Amino acid sequence: MKNYFVNPATGLLRAGWRISLFVVIFFAITAVGMVAARAILGSLPKLSPQQFTVLAIAATIAVYLARRYFDKRSFVSLGVRVDRFAVLDIVSGIVISALIMTVMFFMLLHIGVIEFHGFSWWGETVGPDVVFTAAALPIMLTVFYKFAVVAWWEELVFRGYFLQNLIAGTSLLWATAISSLIFGLIHILNPDGTIMGGLLIVLITPQLIYAYVKTGQLWLPVGLHLGWNFFQASVFGFPASGQVSLSMISQSPVGPEWLSGGKFGAEGSILIIPVTILSYLMIHYWVRATRQPGQGVFEMMVASSDESSQVSQSAPAT
Repeated sequence: MKNYFVNPATGLLRAGWRISLFVVIFFAITAVGMVAARAILGSLPKLSPQQFTVLAIAATIAVYLARRYFDKRSFVSLGVRVDRFAVLDIVSGIVISALIMTVMFFMLLHIGVIEFHGFSWWGETVGPDVVFTAAALPIMLTVFYKFAVVAWWEELVFRGYFLQNLIAGTSLLWATAISSLIFGLIHILNPDGTIMGGLLIVLITPQLIYAYVKTGQLWLPVGLHLGWNFFQASVFGFPASGQVSLSMISQSPVGPEWLSGGKFGAEGSILIIPVTILSYLMIHYWVRATRQPGQGVFEMMVASSDESSQVSQSAPAT
């Protein structure tokens, strides 16, 4: 009789149950953290750096507990090993996403679906003559910090715990499809979220999975995610999945939403799909330049499968 709760081969709860219990723990820790933060700070503004910090702490604790007690594996094994590649991958991810958003901004500006108003330099004043001042630096760093903690907890949860347990329970292909769909649907709930915006996020999310699969670590996806949000929202002035931020450039959509992205941001434009192909190419060449063949998740899965097949074929018949 099939055991629907425990995998007899591993003695562990099946992947679906592990993920479900993780979600319960994550929400419970988050609720406690939000209450504690409000008690300490007096208030906890929505979408503030403080709120995202609570989410990041809750996610880290929940993933650690679930990884240790449900998966029976180390936290580091999710892909957060600190080695010589960690900082390089984060920085390269930021640079790749910066280039993607630069292409996206000038493409939309060139075809006339966004209107450039001038520079704001993370302030309230907008115009062609506005200059950067030292007073803008703390604001810029605060915005960068906010997007950094968002990138950390979302990658830890979605490309870390969710994706890797889904791979264990299904396959890489199904895990990619399911986790991307969940990630996209969640973003529909964002301010000014749209069905099209959510579907486009579903289609562009596999670049983050590709980065994880190619490196076996989460640092490159974290860097891509951080650079994507920071340059999209805080440099080029798009909303980041509907979330408006102070930015260096002031601009607004003037064309149809399916081209300009509208109030959802660059991720709401259909043109984000072909532009994202550049991201795959840059990820590929970055990994090829910095890694030895066989270090990625996919290569290790294939090697493991080949070894199992060889053992099976060489075993004597009984």
